[in-house]
Amino acid sequence: MKINIKDNLHNALTLKEISYLPCITFSTVILTKIINQMKIEFPRGHYEAEEIANIASIGYEYVGFEALTLPFDLNFEAEALGCDLKIKNDISSKIIKTPFDSLEDVEIPSDFINNARFPIIEKATNILHEKYDDKDIPIMASITGPFSLLSLIFSTKSDEILKHLNNNIVGIEDSLYTITTAILEEINFFNDLNVDVITINEPYATPNILDPKLFKRIIKPSLEELSNNSNCPSILHICGDTNSILKDMLTCDFEGISISEEINISTAKQLQAELNTPTRICGNISTDNTLFRKKENEIYQDTIKVLSNGVDILSPGCMLSPNTPINNLKTMIKARNDFCNLKY
Repeated sequence: MKINIKDNLHNALTLKEISYLPCITFSTVILTKIINQMKIEFPRGHYEAEEIANIASIGYEYVGFEALTLPFDLNFEAEALGCDLKIKNDISSKIIKTPFDSLEDVEIPSDFINNARFPIIEKATNILHEKYDDKDIPIMASITGPFSLLSLIFSTKSDEILKHLNNNIVGIEDSLYTITTAILEEINFFNDLNVDVITINEPYATPNILDPKLFKRIIKPSLEELSNNSNCPSILHICGDTNSILKDMLTCDFEGISISEEINISTAKQLQAELNTPTRICGNISTDNTLFRKKENEIYQDTIKVLSNGVDILSPGCMLSPNTPINNLKTMIKARNDFCNLKY
């Protein structure tokens, strides 16, 4: 059976008829075993377009996930804002120096969208288009959300953002406006590259860190602006127990939200129905407790449960551990195939 994977994902996010329920990841699949087989070395894997494209293809080529995602570094935008990074000899990076001493100093360089790795990501995206457009495989752009990016550029200053949340909300709001302006430039950058889906990753906006009332006041307006400026379907991902902000996530005008295992899918679907929102619910297979640690038969059953509870798009609930067994990931996909009576 010939299935257009790109159209199927787009249809799932825009309430059109689908051939089957998609199974994707919203972060790049970086598996140590495969990285070693491909002889990709870091930091080269962060700074060479061909290697970035190769890494973006791992989830599709080696596992069977139905999308290609790039880039894979949350500090990507911070570097373009002028932060200095330490790239370790693996997938991780760390901000070691920031050009900003205070919230009032936050400004966007005039060459932001042409700075640091943006030209490299452009080349990598074009490589993916050349290689996969004929196969109708969707390309997903991963963008760091405004509050998370603001937190990251002050990560070398202990508790800087948390301190200002208590005594300088206006300063946070002003700097968030500036950061959002930069991310709007980035969205236009990916719009011009004709990506198929944009994911906004806001890990620092989780209720584990941020008061839900502050999420609604200072984060939600920025997220709404971002979702309304994407030419393609967009998805909001926030880690952890987001029950207390789930209503706001579902009403930020994204086509989808990606949620972790702490959220009960049935509860989320009930709220989705009550709000009568077109926002699709994506997730929420545990990356640690299930995909990394459990046996294949347990993973199969956990996946069937999530599917039975009505998830709209199946995906891991967060970024995968690089040491996740490949067969565990394939088991999740097999469960989806069986649930959808899909054979191909």
